[in-house]
Amino acid sequence: MQSTDLQPGQLPGLTPCYWGSVNQWECDENDHQNVRYYAHKMNQALQALLVGFGAESPAEALPRIRAQHIRFLKESRAATPLRIDCGVARADGSVLELLSVMHHNVSGEMLAAFLTIFDAAWWPLRLPEARVPVPEAAQPRGLNPAELPAPPATLEEALDRGFRIVGRGVIAADECDRGGRLLPHVYIGRISDGMPNLWGLVAGGDERSAREEGKLGGAALEQRLTLHAPLREGAVFSQLSGVRALGNKTQQMAHLIYDETNRRFAASGEAVGVAMDLVTRKAVPISAERRARLEPLLLR
Repeated sequence: MQSTDLQPGQLPGLTPCYWGSVNQWECDENDHQNVRYYAHKMNQALQALLVGFGAESPAEALPRIRAQHIRFLKESRAATPLRIDCGVARADGSVLELLSVMHHNVSGEMLAAFLTIFDAAWWPLRLPEARVPVPEAAQPRGLNPAELPAPPATLEEALDRGFRIVGRGVIAADECDRGGRLLPHVYIGRISDGMPNLWGLVAGGDERSAREEGKLGGAALEQRLTLHAPLREGAVFSQLSGVRALGNKTQQMAHLIYDETNRRFAASGEAVGVAMDLVTRKAVPISAERRARLEPLLLR
C-alpha cells in the first residue's frame, strides 16, 4: 500500500516503496547503519516496486540483480526514520535499471541512492512509459563503471596483483533465497566483515588505540558491486581486497569474492572510503604513517 501524499524530499516520478527505521543492532562499530542494511532495505523497496509492475513475487526479483552502484550521502544512526522511493531510470530489451533513494522520513534529507541493474531479457513486466531522471547525488562520482578494470581471471592472478585474503567462510542457509542463492546484500555485508583484517595491516599504534577507544572509524562514500555467478548455500568462499588508489582523504578499494567450491569469482566490487573522526563525525586526511603503510598494498 502506497501513500498518495507527497513525502518529505520525494523526487518527481519516484514512488514510495518502503518505510522503516535504523535498529541499534544494525549499527556497526562506527555507531551508524552498516552498509549491508542500507542494501537490505533498498532491495526490499525494489522488490515492492517490481511486484507492482507485475513480478509474480518479490522472491523472483533479487536473483536478477547484476550490479548495484551505491552512493552513501549521509549517516543513518539508530532510530533514524527511513523511507525509500523508487522508479525506472532505464529499460531496454535486456537491461532494467532502477533508481532507489533513501530519505530521512522527517527532514527529507537524501541519505543514500542506489542504481540497480537487473537482467530483464525474458522478464515480462508492465513498466510505466515514463523514465525518472537520475539526480546528480545518485550518479557515479569516484567510480566510473566504464573505467573500472576487469576482475582477474583466476585466484592466482588476483594474488599476483597484490590482493590479500581478508575474509573466508561458508554460506549459511539464512543468508540465501529460497532457491539457495546468496542474497545480494550479504555480498556487501561479507565484504564489510573482512575490512578490519585489512585495516589491521595498516594501522599504527596510535590509530589502533583510537579505533579501540571509539575515536576513529571509517565510512564508505561510494560502492559498486557486480555479481558474476551466484554463491550458493554451503559454498566455501574467500574475500580478497586491495588498495586501488589513494587521495588526500579517500582510499579506493577493490574487492573480490571467490567461490572456492566452484573455483570462480562470484562477485567483484570497488569502494571509495574515508577514515572518520567519530567525535566530530567528519572525514580526516590520511596520515603520513597510514599512507606509508597503505602504499605497499597498492594493487599491481
